[in-house]
Amino acid sequence: MIRESNFAGKWKVIEAMDMVDDYLSLTPDPHLKIEVNGKNEVTGSYLFGVQDGSIDAQLEQDKESQRLLFSFEGSDEGDEVSGFGTASFESADTLLLRMHYHMGNTYSFRCIRM
Repeated sequence: MIRESNFAGKWKVIEAMDMVDDYLSLTPDPHLKIEVNGKNEVTGSYLFGVQDGSIDAQLEQDKESQRLLFSFEGSDEGDEVSGFGTASFESADTLLLRMHYHMGNTYSFRCIRM
């Protein structure tokens, strides 16, 4: 069974599946940080490409899957952005991050535990 604490830590963003190949190289340390402050109190931050911001999350589970469901807000090349997203495990040390931008696109990122 996955708990919130399984998501905690710093995750290196290794692939931006919907972006140009060199997008992640625009940031020296593309990452997602997830902090668990108590039962279902999950916050964090992200920095990759030309984007940075914060997340507010909670664990969502049903009979078949468990994932973090989160809202985010931040900036993309200086423009304010917000939306919602999900983070789910592809393997024990790999997360699939999906971000759905308000009035915009959806992007997927692959992250590995640091």
